[in-house]
Amino acid sequence: MPTYKGFWSYVHADDKAEGGRIVGLSRDLKAQFELISGEEISLFLDKDKIKWGENWRSAIDSNLESVAFFIPILTPRYFMSAECRHELQSFARCAKDLGFNELILPLLYIDVPALSNNECVDELIISIRDFQREDWRELRFSDVDSERYRAAVARMASRLVEFNRSAEASGVQKPILRADGAEPSEEPPGTIEQMAAFEEKLGQLPETVKQITQEIESIGQIMLNGKAAIEQSDLAGKGFAGRLAVTGRLAVELSGPVDRICSACSTFVSQIRYVDQGTRIIVERAPQEIKENPLNKEKYCDFFSAIRGLRTSSQTSSQSLQGMVKSSEPLENLSREMRPILRRLKQGLTLMTESMKVCDEWVSLIEASEVTCED
Repeated sequence: MPTYKGFWSYVHADDKAEGGRIVGLSRDLKAQFELISGEEISLFLDKDKIKWGENWRSAIDSNLESVAFFIPILTPRYFMSAECRHELQSFARCAKDLGFNELILPLLYIDVPALSNNECVDELIISIRDFQREDWRELRFSDVDSERYRAAVARMASRLVEFNRSAEASGVQKPILRADGAEPSEEPPGTIEQMAAFEEKLGQLPETVKQITQEIESIGQIMLNGKAAIEQSDLAGKGFAGRLAVTGRLAVELSGPVDRICSACSTFVSQIRYVDQGTRIIVERAPQEIKENPLNKEKYCDFFSAIRGLRTSSQTSSQSLQGMVKSSEPLENLSREMRPILRRLKQGLTLMTESMKVCDEWVSLIEASEVTCED
């Protein structure tokens, strides 16, 4: 029996605001799991214990059966953290692919309005609705020594232990993962077919980045016009009433482009997620495939070039969006009508940042492959 692994995904600022209660809860759950199961569990708690990304993937890649749970602590800040989003996105995809949804137990720590908003376009929030959550919104106020708190922790631990035992008893086997999504019984496609399929999917990503760039330019122009209008209002001596009128119009004009940019960023995340696993597999196979057949090198180098180009263009858009968010911060204090607009703009930036991390990992894998391509 392998040592179980538990993954606790949270925002450190949330734990600090709660006086360490979130980390304390993780340790209480670990203790209850070990008490009920009689098995030792290694709890991955802080980012300094394991590097999320390639090392994290290695820790769960070949043996998800030894993972006891992955618990994301859901708060508004959780979905604004690109790192936490990436953790949840990656683990959810792996668990769904392998039929281990019960490994993920979202813990709703603070109310997240977007979870009940049917108009939400954030695909990560939409996907997390598929998992049965533990509601900790009231329990977080309970004394850690109280019967209510201890019973809730024990109930959660029992649920996790029960699933792990059921999985063992049923002899669940991991399916064979295929880069192209085909069933294991099907004849696998060759290198050229695989690369052609991913080139087609990757070809959709630059168009999404282009759309994001166009919306950034549109928002930038609206912002410049708004700034000029405020200056004219001040010169005319209209005071704060004049500024209020301008920011009101500005909020209305920005609403459409900001909604579209959030939607485009969400689409970009979805597209990145779709090609992520296959892209990693293709990059990892490249050295051996080229060694076996040097004629494959040109196709791989074209593929690598497309990935690097995508990373560059999306990085440019992300930096532009980041600059826009920063330059817009003063408007947040001028009018409350601008606040929801700017919050959505920040959400778009978080989604873009999340996608950039995946693109960066792809390029790192390419560089580690040591496949040399001529410019």
